[in-house]
Amino acid sequence: MDSQSYQPYQDGDGQSSQSILGHLSQFGQNASNNIQKSFSDMSTQGWLRLIMVVCTYLLIRPHIIKYSTKHAVKKLEEQDTKDKQYAKEQVAKMSPNDLRGLGSVEEDVDADEGADGSKADWGSKARVRQRKVLRKILEAEEQRRYEEESDEDVRDLLE
Repeated sequence: MDSQSYQPYQDGDGQSSQSILGHLSQFGQNASNNIQKSFSDMSTQGWLRLIMVVCTYLLIRPHIIKYSTKHAVKKLEEQDTKDKQYAKEQVAKMSPNDLRGLGSVEEDVDADEGADGSKADWGSKARVRQRKVLRKILEAEEQRRYEEESDEDVRDLLE
């Protein structure tokens, strides 16, 4: 190559791409020469050592692969059982209110114990009416949250 007619690309470090390619070319030539010399200058003992190493590798390789696959399968099965156990625990811990998105209800609506008054203050019909009102309020809240989630889903799909 004529260096006067060819203008190499200068990168940010000031090195030219030509010098990088030159280094890579030199590396390839050195590797080729070293491999060629090592095989041409090898003695009988060196050839026997090379043959023994290659044969040993070819004989042992299937056993190593078999062992490693057994070990990997065993690990995967253990991980799978742990994941299944964890999933069972999580399902058991989740309440219906968690599934609805309400979280844990702090106060039981159906309980006859009234924090607002004693049993003498509230008649049975009044307690039933109060429970119905509270249920309606909770259902309205659930419906509102459901509509908000569906509106958000539609907005996400439109974007």
